[in-house]
Amino acid sequence: MQSAAEALRAKFDTSSETIKANSHDASIFEVTPMAVVRPKSIAELAHIVALVNNAREVGQHFTLSARVGGTCMSGGSLTEGIIVDLASHLHHISPIDTRTRTIWVESGTMHIDVEKATHPHNLLFAPYTSSRDICGIGGMLGNNASGEKSVKYGPTSANVGRLKVLLSDGEIYQFGPLTHAQVEDKKELPGYEGRIYRELTALLDENWHLIDHNHPRTVKNAAGYPLWQLWDAQRQHLNLARLFIGAQGTLGIITEAELHLVPLPKASRMILVPIENLAELAPVVQTMMKHHPDACETFDYHTYNLAKVYFPEDAQRARVADGKHMIVFAIYTGDTQDQADAFALAAQSAVGKVSKQAVIWIEDPATIESILLIRRKSFKMLLDHPDKNTRAMAFLEDTIVPLEHYGEFLAALESVLADYHMTYTYAGHIGAGSIRLIPLVDMEQPDSAEKVMELETRVNDLVIAFGGSISVDHNDGLIRTPYLEQMFGSEMVTLFACVKELLDPHGIFNPGKKVGGSMEYTEAHIIRRN
Repeated sequence: MQSAAEALRAKFDTSSETIKANSHDASIFEVTPMAVVRPKSIAELAHIVALVNNAREVGQHFTLSARVGGTCMSGGSLTEGIIVDLASHLHHISPIDTRTRTIWVESGTMHIDVEKATHPHNLLFAPYTSSRDICGIGGMLGNNASGEKSVKYGPTSANVGRLKVLLSDGEIYQFGPLTHAQVEDKKELPGYEGRIYRELTALLDENWHLIDHNHPRTVKNAAGYPLWQLWDAQRQHLNLARLFIGAQGTLGIITEAELHLVPLPKASRMILVPIENLAELAPVVQTMMKHHPDACETFDYHTYNLAKVYFPEDAQRARVADGKHMIVFAIYTGDTQDQADAFALAAQSAVGKVSKQAVIWIEDPATIESILLIRRKSFKMLLDHPDKNTRAMAFLEDTIVPLEHYGEFLAALESVLADYHMTYTYAGHIGAGSIRLIPLVDMEQPDSAEKVMELETRVNDLVIAFGGSISVDHNDGLIRTPYLEQMFGSEMVTLFACVKELLDPHGIFNPGKKVGGSMEYTEAHIIRRN
């Protein structure tokens, strides 16, 4: 009779091409997996978890790390265990409920396919990441990703209703918002589901003072497990779906998600401010944000200079950015063009009162699209076209600090970077206080990986000192998990470990992320080639 381990191995793809393709993502890491499996249905995925559990009972330990688009910049799905490829088959999209503006999708679905399904109904899945052409919904859920529209609509967690999650017992459970009375009913259930609600609510109750005083006060955060967001402010509604969004598949595998959709804007207008003096950055952005834009973004002169080479027509249209340290732009929308223009005009007038720089009105649709393209392609330009003998290294790209400190923070950050003589680009969702900093590094130097971790440590120190978070959209993964104790304190990290122990008691889901990572493992798996 075939053993569980033999049955599991029968599903393995261990071809060299597959192993190579799944040993890296958009991060700075390379980890060789044992194998890749491609479940053809959710039922088969549950069977794979059952086989892992059965093999464990006879002393054979396997782990599972879910993967969709492979665009994670923190090494979120990289593993020496089994990669579970959700994208190959688990991408069913249910019909849209236009009344509630919701749609259920399997987690292997690509963002672009959701967009194709929703746009004919004039609806949009609002997180709208820069990588939406190639990223998957499962990865967005795992990282709590967000894009340029997050300043208005929030990250993925704010745009998802209910989840279906495959847990360590091989069963699928639904999680979503529950009233206090419904939570009490759940706690009375026999079996694993009842235990989850009993133990998690007890953990929250017994440690609420600690949790409430030791979490980031930033607009967005993806560091740790968001225990402070599970109850609402009045502690009348509990939503455990929020625990799995941003957990990077370490607590279970999300199989399906109910996405909330928003109306496509009918009309829009852009205003843009060149920034020469970083002291002006915070007041400009804060003033733009008071007028409720759909997007508030930035890119720097390095990004623009790359665009002049690789997107010359777009750079020509966006020449207002030429020679400027940074530019900040905001997009305002309305039901009519007159309404969008009125919002933008009010913002333009207000920004003009706090900045010595010109506030530029961008009306030409092609120019607007070119400015957006340059912002969205900032990382890809570096990745595809680094300087000679360098590699684009995304390890400082996920910081956030409160907006009132931003100019001071960037000045301090540039002072740190000056010690390393690196070329780098800035671009990011500046309206939320988030920025993407990507340096070019010669990774074939003997001490390159050590220098990367040294700089990572210095920047994290700086972010924490300014009251920020070290993870915003790309999550902890391999790069930031070792810093969670510094950010949250040892008692909070112990609570994270308790949550992991409850939901993944045998350590089968995506090990080494969120809980159990180490600086040594992180450094050892940094890519050391250009």
